Amino acid sequence: MKRLQKPILAEGEVTGHAHQIDAAVDVFEADDGTRVFANSVPVTVKHEEHGAVEVPAGSHVSGKVVEYDHFAEESKQVPD
Repeated sequence: MKRLQKPILAEGEVTGHAHQIDAAVDVFEADDGTRVFANSVPVTVKHEEHGAVEVPAGSHVSGKVVEYDHFAEESKQVPD
């Protein structure tokens, strides 16, 4: 796992916006793109186009959202 320079959980592929933690938290990225972090106090995740989300203290894993198209019988990543 590598430590990221900024506390970003996901970067938008379409708009360039990011889901970013508003506190000094170390975020690590695994080889598969999964990002993990631990916080001892609640933190807020902000995004330029969505409402802010408060994340309680604890250890967290952030992955990519995938949707499955039953008609095409395929799954694809949901773009941000």
